Parts: sequence; C-alpha cells; structure tokens
Amino acid sequence: MTIWRKYLLIFGGVFFLMSALQLVRFFNQPADIWWTPKALGLPLADTSDRVEVYVRGVAFQEHVKAGRVQLQTDTGVTPVTESDMRLRFNNWDRIRAERIPTLLSAGIGLGASGVLFLFGVLGWGPVKPVHPTE
Repeated sequence: MTIWRKYLLIFGGVFFLMSALQLVRFFNQPADIWWTPKALGLPLADTSDRVEVYVRGVAFQEHVKAGRVQLQTDTGVTPVTESDMRLRFNNWDRIRAERIPTLLSAGIGLGASGVLFLFGVLGWGPVKPVHPTE
C-alpha cells in the first residue's frame, strides 16, 4: 500500500466522519428547545418589532390600556394589565438561519472527503514511477 493511499484513506475517512457527525447532530436536534424561557418572557410593548396582535381591528395593547381585557378567576373578574402579559418566542428560525454557513461547509467537506476516501479505497492516486534497472 502506497503512502498516498494511506493518506487518502486516513484523512478522507476522518474528515468524512467529522462532517457526517456534524450534519447528523444538526438534523437530529429537537426544534422545540429554542423557546424563550418563561422567566425571560418579554412584555407586549417590547415585542412590537416582532409581533402585533389585533382584536377586531384594534391593537391588543390598546384594549389592555382601556381595561377592556379582563381575566375571570374563582374570586371574580380582574382587568388585565400590561405587566400581567409576557410573550415567549420560538427562535428556531433564527438559529437555523445562523447555521446555514456551517451546514454548507459540512456538506462540502462531506462530499470532498468522501471522494478522497473513495480514491483511497480504490487505490487511485499518484503512482510512484518505476525506473527500469540498467
């Protein structure tokens, strides 16, 4: 076995496994872990850049300020205030978009290292020139 063949088998195999592991880890990760924790929920006023809620054409925040939104409990009815409301977000779309360059490089690495490993298995590569003995 030539040194080139060993090189292609070892490095091609190692990079192939590393790239494949990175892709498998990404695609097997649960998507529901990216929610904002309840304790860190944002007030409705702070989320206007990401969400607006309307009830019958009027902003929900205006309904709350006017006291038209009420919560019925066992003890009676109380108006909902802005401090009573918190919003949580699922940030999976943003995390996924941030990982696109990493996934592309892992895919390219997987393909390139697969070719190198295949060359090593098949024995293709530079051959040592044979000099005829005189």
